[in-house]
Amino acid sequence: MTTYRISQLAERSGVPATTLRFYEDAGLLPADRTPSGYRVYGEDAVERLAFISSAKLLGLALEEIRELLDVREEGVCASVRARMLPLAADRIAETDGRIAELRAFSAWCRRIGSGSFAAGHRTARKPCP
Repeated sequence: MTTYRISQLAERSGVPATTLRFYEDAGLLPADRTPSGYRVYGEDAVERLAFISSAKLLGLALEEIRELLDVREEGVCASVRARMLPLAADRIAETDGRIAELRAFSAWCRRIGSGSFAAGHRTARKPCP
């Protein structure tokens, strides 16, 4: 079985070591210890971090992520999926709304670039002082 020290897991996952320690303290990422006290993570830590990252992208709080990880550990994938679907749907709706806002802002910026600040209205260009 492959094991990683904290620096190796940080490099492999792209998650800083400080965040890995925080996740351990928060109960999201368990770590074994060597006799000399070094943290050691198994191959499952990489997958667990991917799950945590995905859940964070959905906007879940750490407590919600911990609950989902607990359910996931019990092997009840259908339960995880059932809880994630509404959260994902909400996040998709929020993202779609944000995209619409960004498109409107982009259109507004284009109008500024073309000299038209309001629909069908051109502002006289004054010389700069």
